Amino acid sequence: MAITAPIPENEIQRVLELSEFDLDYSSIDDQFKELTKLAAKIAGTDISLLNLIDSFTQWSVSNYGLEIQQMPRQDSVCQYTIVTENFFEVKDLSADDRFKDKFYVKGDPNLRYYFGVPLQTDNGINLGALCVLDTVGKEISPEKVEMLKIIADEIVNRLMVLRVINSLQNRVKEAKDTQKKVAHDIRGPLSGIIGLAQIISEQGKENKLEEVLQLVSMIHKGGHSLLELADEILSAEKKNENTVNPGSNEYNLQTFKEKLEKLFGPQAVNKKITFSVVADTKTDDIPFS
Repeated sequence: MAITAPIPENEIQRVLELSEFDLDYSSIDDQFKELTKLAAKIAGTDISLLNLIDSFTQWSVSNYGLEIQQMPRQDSVCQYTIVTENFFEVKDLSADDRFKDKFYVKGDPNLRYYFGVPLQTDNGINLGALCVLDTVGKEISPEKVEMLKIIADEIVNRLMVLRVINSLQNRVKEAKDTQKKVAHDIRGPLSGIIGLAQIISEQGKENKLEEVLQLVSMIHKGGHSLLELADEILSAEKKNENTVNPGSNEYNLQTFKEKLEKLFGPQAVNKKITFSVVADTKTDDIPFS
């Protein structure tokens, strides 16, 4: 009968925390390979693995002595390590009912010994485990256990650094996307304003006061709408960084209609075309954001 491994009490929070690191498991070995090798050397084992564990899979993001990338979580030994606070040790995997029938015990590489330390964050989340393994029995002294814990702490520190780097890279990307959005969104309205100003300039003394006042009014409305657009974009950026009132940027079809007419009205006049926005009166007061 299959033995079911215990699930951490904070499993949902644990999996969410791991997902927020947004790691590419296939490309971070260079950040940790010297630490996994050091762990094996300290423990005197042939194998060392750095494993991150999500809901269904154990990902070996760095390994020494055994080429493995992943395995089902239900087959792993480290699934037991992430429910411990200290460490998890199995002196003979082949004599333990939980592991004796696993493929890595019955077949190549015929593992026998396991020792794992949880990779615990400052808020008590076990992301995975640093483990050392061998094909023969081992004894690890208390001093070496402390050294392995130090390595595990350093691994967590590096994971946190990667998390910060990923976050900063995402913010840089968002800033570049915002820059492109601003350039795209203001081009049309701004060209309309410039066009109206050009009409006034070219007609010179032939301008009628009434027409000039009308064009100036449209320029004013268009410029004001551009300022509103800039404020909205900046508010959206701030919203990504801070928690704000979710209803603070709500619109309805009527206000959206007015904004479009102010933004693109000058450009339409400049091109001598009629521009209007029609909103369904039955739904024009329904808010959206």
